[in-house]
Amino acid sequence: MDNSTDTTIVLSLSDVSPDGLELASEFTSLACITVLAVALGVKTYGEQMKSINYGRVLVILLYTLSWAFAVTSVVVVSTNNNNMLSCTLGMLSCDFFYAGSKIVAYAWLIERVHLVTAVKTTRMKTAQYKFHILLLCPYIIIFALMLSFRNIYLEADGTCMISLQDIASIPLLVYDLIFNLYLTWLFMRPLTHIGLNTRTNWKVTRLYKLARRTLVASIMCLSVSFINVLCVVMTHGHQRGLICLTMCTVDVTVNVVTVHWVTAGSSARTKTHHDDHVTADMAFDSDDIRHNEKLNKFDGPMIQPGILDDAATVGLSCKK
Repeated sequence: MDNSTDTTIVLSLSDVSPDGLELASEFTSLACITVLAVALGVKTYGEQMKSINYGRVLVILLYTLSWAFAVTSVVVVSTNNNNMLSCTLGMLSCDFFYAGSKIVAYAWLIERVHLVTAVKTTRMKTAQYKFHILLLCPYIIIFALMLSFRNIYLEADGTCMISLQDIASIPLLVYDLIFNLYLTWLFMRPLTHIGLNTRTNWKVTRLYKLARRTLVASIMCLSVSFINVLCVVMTHGHQRGLICLTMCTVDVTVNVVTVHWVTAGSSARTKTHHDDHVTADMAFDSDDIRHNEKLNKFDGPMIQPGILDDAATVGLSCKK
């Protein structure tokens, strides 16, 4: 006599099919992955090891961490329902890839401030640079809070919920806001000073265009990051995993696109002025710098060609 019994498991189509939010999240993540991959490819195309400097390493690292987070997110979003392991991996992705991209972005901004304000001084001999590196230390404490005070759980219907508790999200929000505003102001101040103390009209126009461009970029990064963390604070650590991951993916993508826009130069100008790679669209011919120093017309920080290799290429010629 056969004592075996057949067991039939009946699943509703809604239990195995992605809902509207999941589909929207996956399409958004795939779009972001495409953008990040293209940006990384454009940034690294034609690069040689001898041309890689600290600034470019930071930019490439920012792109790579952001891409890694986006890829991890799209995988986790498609598997996190009724899956505690996937839910946990989603939170760990936020803790390491997302937070790592933020630290690299801060380091890149600090590097830009140093290049603009202390061109002739090495990094570790500049008190301001040391102070800015010291300002990154509180992020270690915030990172520890992120690892210690977080919510990872499955609801009764299997929905993955991940987020930071208030004790971790509020310090992150305050730190992110203050540090971004400070660095934006610090970078804008010397540029405005240069523009106000330069008599040549085209210099003023060029520098004010640069100032506006950097200001727009800073506001974009600050706004997206602030809104993202603010949503975490408002939900008090109870946010659906796919929403959290999608918002963070959009956040890092906007940051990369903004950095790419600020540091990317015109292809035509790159070919024409291959040797004049500078940060922030600023370049002065060496003869013009010496000429201005003699006339004492330019009392802002001097930026010489060939020093700032991580950004746009321009060639500006002053008429003597």
